[in-house]
Amino acid sequence: MKLSDKLIAIRKEYGWSQEDFAEKLDVSRQAISRWENGTALPDAQNIFRISKLCGVTADYLLNEDYEGETEISVPETEAGEAQPAPPQKKHSHWVEILAVCLIVLLAGCAIAAIVKSKSEAHAHSHADLRYVIENEVAPTCTTEGFSEIVLYCTECGKEVFRTRVSKGMPSHQFYNDKCIICGEIQRERD
Repeated sequence: MKLSDKLIAIRKEYGWSQEDFAEKLDVSRQAISRWENGTALPDAQNIFRISKLCGVTADYLLNEDYEGETEISVPETEAGEAQPAPPQKKHSHWVEILAVCLIVLLAGCAIAAIVKSKSEAHAHSHADLRYVIENEVAPTCTTEGFSEIVLYCTECGKEVFRTRVSKGMPSHQFYNDKCIICGEIQRERD
């Protein structure tokens, strides 16, 4: 059976006019007429739309010698009327591709973190460490203080870990109009 005959059979099975069929496929009625007369062929996108809309395969539509299932399944309503199958949602594969990329990225980050932590843990095999505060700068009224916390191995003396800790800045503490910490003279408030 030719494509034109198949399109006519499908349209009649659903009880659609050429205008109804054209509206559902978002094409002109003249395009449907040309397809059914055999003077024109639907493009690949329209073949795909027809197959999804009518529940047939593209192979059935395009292959004149098709030997597979040729029956068009039309769901019926409660009143026994033929009802077209609802068009299926167009599924975008971009969402799946992005999800896979995100999973791969997260897995790579996790593996890198594990490798880094294991290499740092194996870099120093001695277990006994000592805690030292170095480079301590006391905070003043005008500057923030800081210190560095360092972990050293008690066996070999090697530095294992170092981090800088900031200390808050105290406010002026005035006594007799003079700050007892930095010596600044208290100004009169307006």
